[in-house]
Amino acid sequence: MKITEVKPFLLQGARSALVVKVETDAGHYGVGEAGCSFREYAMEGAVRHFRDLIVGMDPFRVEHIWQILYRSAYFEGGRILTAAISAIDIALYDIMGKALGVPVYQLLGGACRERVFGYATLGSPTDPNCLEQCREAIAQGWPSIRLR
Repeated sequence: MKITEVKPFLLQGARSALVVKVETDAGHYGVGEAGCSFREYAMEGAVRHFRDLIVGMDPFRVEHIWQILYRSAYFEGGRILTAAISAIDIALYDIMGKALGVPVYQLLGGACRERVFGYATLGSPTDPNCLEQCREAIAQGWPSIRLR
């Protein structure tokens, strides 16, 4: 199996994000999100640069690809580059899990919790609708709320 394409997608909405899709010649694809909000255009450029380095490589060589991406320049990464690498890394694990028919957490050492609590991200505490938004989130069953 070989990587055939790496595509960045800019998402705009309540929170800006960059999602990366890595495709293979076997029909498997993986998706990963870069975790450095409000730097999407810079991360998009990094992903486009990294594309040329990894197309044609075996997506199962996750650690090797990480090393190539991180150490491929004289100066090693920073927040932008490591966030872009992280999105590709997640997508590669997604491909591996799909190809092997196992959940990604099995590839990373197995489950360590019975459940994970999430939270709703709402607007600003100074928003006039903040209280109503909090009440709606509580009614929907969110155990925690985060305000921007």
